This record gives sequence, C-alpha cells and structure tokens, in this order.
Amino acid sequence: MNYGDINVEEFGSVYESLLDFSPRVTSDPPAFDLVTGSERKQTGSYYTPPELVRELIDSALVPVVEERLAKAKTKEEKEQALLSMKVCDPAAGSGHFLLAAARRIARELAKVRSGEDEPTPTAHREAVRDVIRSCIYAVDKNPLAVDLCKVALWIEGHSAGLPLSFLDHRVKCGDSLVGVFDLDVLMEGVPDAAYKPITGDDKKVASVIRKRNKVERERREGVQLGLSPVDGKAAPEELAPGFVELARRDERTPEDVHAKEELYQRLRAQGSEWWKYKVACDLWTAAFFTRLIAADESQPDLVPTTDTVRGFLLQPDAAHGQIVGHAVGLGAEQRFFHWPLEFPDVFAQGGFDAVLGNPPWERIKLQEKEFFAGRDAEIAAAPNKAARGRLIATLRERNPGLADEFADEKQRRESQSLFVRGSNRFGLTGVGDVNTYALFTEQARKSIRRDGRFGVIVPSGIATDDTYKGFFGALNETSELVSLYDFENSAGMFPGVGHGRFKFSLLTSRGSAADQPIDADFVFFARLVSDLSDDDRHFSLSREEFALLNPNTRTCPIFRSRRDAEITKRIYRRTAVFIRDGPPEENPWSVTFLRMLDMANDSGLFRTQGQLEADGWRLDESVMVKGEERYVPLYEAKMLHQYDHRFGDYADHPPGAETTHLPDVPLERLSNPSYHVQPRYWVPQTFVDGRLARRWDRAWLFGWRDICRNTDFRTVISCVLPRFAAGNKIPLVLPGLENSVMNAGLYANLNSFILDYVARQKVGGTSLTYFLLKQLPVLTPACYKESCSWSSSDCLAWLTPRILELSYTSWDLEPFAADLGHQGAPFRWDEERRFLIRRELDAAYFHLYGIERGDVEYIMDTFPIVKRKDEKSYGEYRTKRVILEIYDAMAEAMRTGKPYQTLLDPPPADPRMAHEDVRQGVK
Repeated sequence: MNYGDINVEEFGSVYESLLDFSPRVTSDPPAFDLVTGSERKQTGSYYTPPELVRELIDSALVPVVEERLAKAKTKEEKEQALLSMKVCDPAAGSGHFLLAAARRIARELAKVRSGEDEPTPTAHREAVRDVIRSCIYAVDKNPLAVDLCKVALWIEGHSAGLPLSFLDHRVKCGDSLVGVFDLDVLMEGVPDAAYKPITGDDKKVASVIRKRNKVERERREGVQLGLSPVDGKAAPEELAPGFVELARRDERTPEDVHAKEELYQRLRAQGSEWWKYKVACDLWTAAFFTRLIAADESQPDLVPTTDTVRGFLLQPDAAHGQIVGHAVGLGAEQRFFHWPLEFPDVFAQGGFDAVLGNPPWERIKLQEKEFFAGRDAEIAAAPNKAARGRLIATLRERNPGLADEFADEKQRRESQSLFVRGSNRFGLTGVGDVNTYALFTEQARKSIRRDGRFGVIVPSGIATDDTYKGFFGALNETSELVSLYDFENSAGMFPGVGHGRFKFSLLTSRGSAADQPIDADFVFFARLVSDLSDDDRHFSLSREEFALLNPNTRTCPIFRSRRDAEITKRIYRRTAVFIRDGPPEENPWSVTFLRMLDMANDSGLFRTQGQLEADGWRLDESVMVKGEERYVPLYEAKMLHQYDHRFGDYADHPPGAETTHLPDVPLERLSNPSYHVQPRYWVPQTFVDGRLARRWDRAWLFGWRDICRNTDFRTVISCVLPRFAAGNKIPLVLPGLENSVMNAGLYANLNSFILDYVARQKVGGTSLTYFLLKQLPVLTPACYKESCSWSSSDCLAWLTPRILELSYTSWDLEPFAADLGHQGAPFRWDEERRFLIRRELDAAYFHLYGIERGDVEYIMDTFPIVKRKDEKSYGEYRTKRVILEIYDAMAEAMRTGKPYQTLLDPPPADPRMAHEDVRQGVK
C-alpha cells in the first residue's frame, strides 16, 4: 500500500461510513465479532466509555509522562523524553485508548515546543502526528480492527502538506496471547506439556513424542542466542539496530514513507535474521497446536519438538521443509504473535513505558450451550450437562457438518488452553477456568519497563477471586499496585454485559523499579466515574493489612467506605480467620469441607419422584423406599435459609415454569413438625453414605449457601439439615471437635449480622467460596468456654438454648437436637419468638466481637433490604432498634454485674414451647 500517496480525506470518509462515528473516534464498533460473525457478550476491546478511558489515562499514563519530564532539564531533552515513550494497547480495537494517549502526550509536547500553556491547534496537531509515528503501538487479532485503528490514527495525526505516516511496524495484526514472549524459551526447549493429548489426538503418539522431547530438552545442546537483555526482556542483538533506525526515519515526503516501507520489508524478508527467529518461534509455538496423530505417507510427522527448533536455529537451510511450512502456515492461521520480533526496538529498551486497554473478557474453555445456541436448539436447551452430553454423542448421526464444526472448535479451544497452561508464559493467571482478561493483565505487567505503568479495564475478579490470588498477591507483595477502582455496571456503562450487578475495575500498576513501597488506593461499588471524587469512598491498604485481612490469598477486600475499612481492620486485629492455611495450618475447629455432589457432573444419579414411582418406589415421609433400598432428597441451596431447612419446597414449584424460584412456605406448614419439603430430585442413600464415610458420622449436616451477593438480604446463609444429599451450591462444613455442643456456637456465628457484615467486604461476585469462608473472622472454640460477660453462665450455655429453639422445629432434625442435649419434641414455630431470639444472638455476637455501639448502629445501616422490609412491615427499622436495645441492656449488665434478663417468656428452649411428643402425619 502506498501510504504516501493516499488522500486522508478519502480515508476519513471510508472510516466514517464504516463506523458512522466522528473522526475523533470516542467510541468503537458494537459488540460484534467481525471474524466469526457472532454476537459477543463480553466487552472486549470493542467499546469503552470515554470517561473510563480518560480516567485510566490519568492514572496509568500521565504519571509516567510527568516523571519523564521531571528528569529532563532542557527543552530538547524534554522533547526527546516525550517522543521516546512507547505506549501500547495489546487489544486495540479501532484505537480509542491510543488516540487518547496520543492526544495527552501531544499536549505536553506542544507545550514544550511552544513554551506556552495553550499551544495553537496547528502546533497541537503537528505534535499529535509526531507522537503517533514515534510512540504508539497496537495489536489486535481482528484484521478489520487493525485497519480501522490505522485509519483512526491517520486521521488524528493528519497535517496539511505531509503524507500519511507509515504504521505497519507499529500497528499489527496478531493474537497477543499466543506466541513467544521470551526468546530464551527457544534454547530451553519446548515444554513437555505441549504434547498433552487433547480432542482428536492419539494418546500413544502423544506419549512417544513427549518422551522424545523430554530427552531432547534435557540435553541442552545447541547455539547460544545473541540476545541483549534489558530489564528481563531481550531482543536479538542483530535485529534491534535495524528497527531502531526504522523508527528514527523521517516522513516528510511520500518518498520518505516509501523508503521506510521498503526498509521494513527488507528487515523482515525471508532469509533474513528476523525471518530465522520468526520461523523458530513459529516452530516452538506450533508444538502446542499441531495434532498428535500417527504419521503415514499422506500425513507425515509434522510435530515440532525441541530438536526441531534448535536445529533450525543452527542450520535453517537443513530444516525439514514440510515441518517448517506447516508451522509457518499454522502461525498465519492462528495469528501467532512473537513480541520481541514484532517490536525489537521496544524490547531493546526494556519494554513499554505504558500499556493501556480494555482487553476481551472471554473464557477460553468452549461453552457448549453458547456454541449450540442458534445451531441446535435441542442441545442448547438440554436440562443438564448429562443430557446435553448424550445429545452431542449422537450429533454425528443427525448433523455430520455441525459435528465436525463442534469438534474443530473444541480442538482449537483446547489447543489455546494447552498453550496458556503449558507454555510457562502465564504462570500466575493461566489457571482455573482461564479468562483472557487475566492473561492480558499478566502480560501487561511483563510488557512494561521497570519504571513504567499499565492500566486495564477488567472484571473485578482479578482482585477478589481465588483463581487469581497468585497474580494479585504478587502485585501487592512487590508494592506494584497503584490503584483499583471498582464499578457496578448498574449505570449501563457496558450495555453488552447482561446485568447491572456485574463488577469491573480500573486497575493501575507500576513497574518493579519503584524505590518506595506505597499503599494502594481503592474504591469499590462506584457507579459513575464522578463517584471517584468522593474522598469517603477511598481507602488504602498496605501489604501488612492485606496479610491481616486475607492471609491465605492476599486478595482484595471490597469496602464501600473508609469507615468500613477501619471497622473491619479492627475486627481482624481482635479475631483470627476461620482457617489459616499452612504450613503450619491453623484450624481451631478442626474443620474439613465437602462438596457432596455436582449438579451437572453427577446428574446421572438424579431421579424424579415420577421416575422412581414408575419403577415401584414409594414415598415414606421424606424418603423414597423400595425394599431395603432408599433414595434420599437432594437439597438445593434455594431450599435452605438461616435456621430454616424447610425454606423452599419443590411441591410448590409450578410444573413447566421457567423460573427456578421457590415460593415461601406457608406458616401453617412450618408449624407442623412432621412436615417435610419435597425436593426436585432424589439420590441413592448409598451414594450419600459413601461420600460421608470416615468423614462425618452424625445424622445431620451443616452447610452454607454458595450462591450469594453482598447486596442481598443476607450474604452468609448457613443451615443445619438432615443427613440427605446436598448439591454443590451447599458446601458442607464438617467440624472435627469431640464436643458436639460446641458446633452450635459455630452455627450461630456464621448466621450473625456481624460476620455477615465482614463477609460483604469480601464477596465480590455471586459465590461464597471456600477460600472466602476460610478467611472470615470466626470466633474460636475457646471463646465459648469463657464466662458470659452479660450472664452468670458461660457463653455456650447461654447460646445453646436459643440455637436449639430456632433450629429444631421438625422431627427430621431430632439427631441435631439430641447432640445439643435435648430429648423431646420439636419446638413450635413462633415468628415473634424467633425474631427476638435472633436479635439476642445478634446483640451477643456484637459484644463477643468487641464492636462499639456507634459501629453497631452503622453496621446495621449497611443492610438496606432488611431495613426496607422492616419499614414496610412495621413502619420502622425494627431489627436495628431491638438489637441496639438488647445490646444496651447487655452492656448495662456487664457494667453492673447484674445478669441480662431475656425478653422471652417463657425463656428460650423452655419445654412449654415444644410440640406434644407425638409424631403426626403431614397436614
């Protein structure tokens, strides 16, 4: 393309006709994948609100600009400091971040050149052109996005009388995440993980090649690469000078641009040193993407191994032509992108000064329901994974073309996953259910100079999820994290994201050369960028405070305000975490956790009542029986709530209803101690007993609801239930203490308002996972052995009757009551008594945690749904008022030594509140 001869007005009209946007490009194309032609639910790099772009520019780019200018003394030094900056967006889309960056650097450049605070428009435009041709770098996998980015930069940097800049060496098409990032891997050899068999591979062939590669890799023979390492990054010594010269060449005439283009082509021509390295990198990367199948005459052995890569570097002309051709072709098909070769001038200086962007938010693992949506409605609508798998297994008979398409896509995704996990390039984020946003973030960290910065817009899970604790912990340990500003999408800044509760963050981090440690700045639950101007929303955390609040993961708590941060830190200084990971592990409750079954993977075990009855089974109370065999109910999270294992009943679920919500159980049924809720499925009792064998010998279970939000009515919802089956959304707590009564204290602790308050500072998504629960501040068993400061008894003796009356309302929890020392019938379900008992427990735990009265009042105001429900029912926030009244009465008892008098008459767990000791049928 003869860039020097192109008229910028022609490109402007083409660009505007494609996007229907102004030439300044403040937005991007809609969320539509231009390669696959399918809608994209993720934001990716396709649209970012301008106010978010500006905020990230201010946090990640401006400080670097200011630092570079501060080090320069003369006008010439300042100009050179600015024009030598390197700024990249590795998922650039049509270039909105880069345009903003170019304008911001150009403003400072125009001021330096003119000596004026308000340079003329002409001076600014000339500065923009120079910044674009000297400082801006872009990569995107979508060829059309790359072309649009170039056009946007040409339009932005157009100066009258000057040709369009040459941008091919700066704005490139490729997969930023797939390829060689560190050239040392060429001599280290191909990792053995590259030959792990995936869909379509022959396991025997894979084993043979893997063993062969291991031998080759361990020999460590071959040439030594001539690399110039700078700040942990390296470019070939013989390549960097040519690309540095390319970057320095002027572009005042069309002839200058043509000459620059010709030099670029010569530097990368086949047979050049650059080409040798490029093919070697393609061979190394192709090892992860080449199918492992038996070779024959029609399909020779095309799998590159360590010797293939080293041999090519030693003697390129002697290389096996078919393997080389296959690797280069695969590189073009998959768009391998080798960073040190594509930007040798940048790697020669140690990396980019700034990396900016909003990378794609996409899971690498193939999502079957999404794939078949619009392709095969029956498979997409399958009720569970097992049913979907059976349909997919017969797909080739029904639709061979779609079966091939599915197999190819699955193989492609698995190859990408294999590379991400096995290439050692993404050691901190290539874990779990890999998402591209995390990979881009780790790469950004590696891409910057030691005195640079990166800023990205990514889901807040990068800071709060256990999957990425290694990465986020590394940022904190090295004091690289500068700021994290978290937003709820309730204002619709990203329209393509499905719901307003989705959380994303502006994450800014600095390079590893920083002299002084800093306390990172945080804001959570912002809705608009203007919320960041509220000082009360900001809080800071040191490395030591991360270790205090989340010692196992060093992930980020999510405080709404500075006061929340201070209250929570005080709590953690008084109370240890539930379980501190070792070595040595600190586990005062001797707890183990169990996920009994998976609702998707174990769905083959499930039977409905109709299926069982058709096979001769009958319902006996809550259990399906046939001879000596038993199927027990499968409890799901929606069937449970705090102190209520009969919260939801599938008997009330309308047949065929799309919603999975279960209506509230009527009080008249809860008042019947023989009433049992009906599940959706039953599971063999032998399975339940097998899962619990040698783990738990009691006739009841104790778990919590995994699905939750920090904006729900309550966040931590724990419940005791019969020894039946529990779905994966009810993880089980299995305490190992011999004193079974002590377990009641743990149960009440998990359901207290004070623990719920702290949990809300930890739950960033929709799941209360093991790692979150383990790091909550839970009172130790020793606390319950101490004297009760507001009563004449010890704490456990005061708590147990209240926990017993709340929990034991039906016969199927008789074993739990027996373990608490109660023999007799269940207690009557009395709404008013239950309210008062729970408020006494809440007030007691506020005292046990040492919470001051003003903080109790503040904490209760952080439960807006509780408040709204109270005001609707009682005309006041009754829960808060009663807790404070009881709290004050307890405080007075502690001051005077006169025991606190309960509000309940008769007192908790009094036999007069029990049903008659006669089992009744369900009414």
